[in-house]
Amino acid sequence: MNSIAAGPWGGQYGYRWDDGDHSTVRQIVITSASGVDSIQFEYDDNGRSIWSDKHGGTGGIKTDKIKLEHPIEFLISISGHCGPLREGDPVIVRSLSFESNRKKYGPFGIGHGMPFSLPISGGKLVGFHGRSSWHLDAIGVYVMPLMRQNPALSPQPVSHGLDGRLTGRETAYPIGKPGPNNFLKENITECRVFEHKVISATQSGKRIVSFGPWGADSGTNFDDGIYTGVREIHITRSGGLVSIRVCYDKNGKAVWGDKNGGTGGVKLDKIVFDYPFEFLTHISGYYGSTILRGPTIVKSITFHTTKRSYGPFGDQQGFSFSSGANGIVVGFHGRKGHFVNSIGVHVLEDRTPLPQPRPDPYGVSAMENDCFDVSAMENDCFDVSAMKNEVVWRVPRPSLHDIGPWGGEGGQPWDDGVYTGVRKIRLTRSGEAICSIQIEYDRNGQSAWAVQHGAQNEACTHLVKFNYPSEFLACISGYYDALFGDGRKMVVRSLSFQTNRAKYGPFGKEIGTHFSSAKTEGKVIGFYGRSGQFLDAIGVHMQCRLADEVSRPAHIPERGGIRNMRHKIMH
Repeated sequence: MNSIAAGPWGGQYGYRWDDGDHSTVRQIVITSASGVDSIQFEYDDNGRSIWSDKHGGTGGIKTDKIKLEHPIEFLISISGHCGPLREGDPVIVRSLSFESNRKKYGPFGIGHGMPFSLPISGGKLVGFHGRSSWHLDAIGVYVMPLMRQNPALSPQPVSHGLDGRLTGRETAYPIGKPGPNNFLKENITECRVFEHKVISATQSGKRIVSFGPWGADSGTNFDDGIYTGVREIHITRSGGLVSIRVCYDKNGKAVWGDKNGGTGGVKLDKIVFDYPFEFLTHISGYYGSTILRGPTIVKSITFHTTKRSYGPFGDQQGFSFSSGANGIVVGFHGRKGHFVNSIGVHVLEDRTPLPQPRPDPYGVSAMENDCFDVSAMENDCFDVSAMKNEVVWRVPRPSLHDIGPWGGEGGQPWDDGVYTGVRKIRLTRSGEAICSIQIEYDRNGQSAWAVQHGAQNEACTHLVKFNYPSEFLACISGYYDALFGDGRKMVVRSLSFQTNRAKYGPFGKEIGTHFSSAKTEGKVIGFYGRSGQFLDAIGVHMQCRLADEVSRPAHIPERGGIRNMRHKIMH
């Protein structure tokens, strides 16, 4: 029988760790002060003792050991608080409590911040996962059901988890005969595990499978039906997913579905896909309680396409889910009330290669991702969309170059990819080096935060905010040097950022070897590098001007045929 992953609860910084699932938990060692500094587990695997790594830092003024009376005592629940140590600091786990089938342990740490708890009962905790750096940043659990299922209704579970980890439980049942939901008993919320079923519809001889819904079984059902593909998605949020509305493609025609959910959203996100050259392949996210003992809703959602991922939109807390990536999403379904209580997808099982854009007979490359409205652009591109019954032309796409990286070869490599531009940069540094960097990008008008690269450090934090889109990042510079005199450990010691309007920095000590991306003119649209406990190296993705690109401002050509249009673009 497979376990299910719940959480993690806490912040999004630090390194991800995953102990996996085991037979049970024998012992827990916790160090704490104003928050939980570290945690370590002794597991039991079929009678064999296995100690996990120590997750967290070396601080903490108090060490507590929870030794369970194995095998008759086992953990059934976890709860605690998460929040920043000080205002503006990253969120960490502030306190933890554990409950076994015999007694309660804790709290360990300080019970300040947002409370969390495992919203289901009837299971046994058999493993932990989370994030950690100088503290325990986040924690989640693996739960094994204690209730015995009816063998006649126990098909094989299907894992659609990411990174090889089970993120949900989905089971195939015969058409019209969904199996019973007796995986876990409800406790605080109406959180349930749902199956998926194969439905009889087919499209071009391919099977369509319904996945989910994931979330609560409260509210009213909604089902947009089945289409050819997904063109655009609008979602509103406020503590969770309030509403969702989808623009589908039906044999080349745009068809809007209903707005499903409530009206109390305070933030609107619009996701526009490059259909039919970009397909939505699957969704993932989290569902859980809005507040302690509150109703279960969809807390966060991410949309994955054949080109990239959009999101996450919302707080990644609660139970994780994923629909898998084998197919094309052709419809949404779920349950709704004041929020989107649960969500699922209809998927066309398809591995057919995607269609490619038509070749340009005049050799003019179409802009793939970075085409803006004429009124909003600066020097990037334009789209002659106002012309009727004419071919739409675009200026040749500026070339992309990778500059750098500068620094050492320690840590792990990372790459944020390329976006439309850079909105904000968040740096943390110690007295000696840059500890971490996190970037908020712009993706065609939408905010997209990348993950933090490096380790969180509380000594000094800088937030650089650009007046995007009129101000864009044009160059980075800085210094890298050996850390503490160790020539084998080169890290980034200082960073400066130059825009088309101002210079920001330097942040850190300007010692060591100088570097700069100034030799390449253009716009920074992405970062990459290496990181561990520090920012070991950094480089940029640059959008550069083509040598033969027109220098004068682009304008919309008048009507007069393709020949005149091509002449004005190319000359």
